[in-house]
Amino acid sequence: SQIMHSVVHEHVPKPSARNEFGALVAIARTPNLDQKRLAAMMAFDTTTIGQLVDNLEGKGFVRRTSSAADRRVNIIEITELGRKIVAEYQPKVLKAQSDALGCLTETEKRTLLELMARVIEANPTHDRPGGGRRAPKSAEK
Repeated sequence: SQIMHSVVHEHVPKPSARNEFGALVAIARTPNLDQKRLAAMMAFDTTTIGQLVDNLEGKGFVRRTSSAADRRVNIIEITELGRKIVAEYQPKVLKAQSDALGCLTETEKRTLLELMARVIEANPTHDRPGGGRRAPKSAEK
């Protein structure tokens, strides 16, 4: 993860904060996405996602609107500027990722992804925000 973040950041200086581009792509791909679902998708806590969305909104890449079904829920929508950023940087991100994995054959790349998915699926209790940094909520009580 650290290697990929570093390689991508070399090629994509903005949005500059770590994870902003990934969040922006997720928002662009997922209609009616709320902050709680975005947090779950990215395995982040809701506070971190709130700060991330604040940054994206401050840059004009996204806007929040209240859900018609529940006014307490914020729906995150990508703006035209956000779409422009995704269109500009996504090819660069994909190239950077491809370069980082260039030492692997196509078969090895598929195998790596399959193995990583298996590890994640086999360890759901550790696939959570704050994993390893604090106890799960059920254990905190």
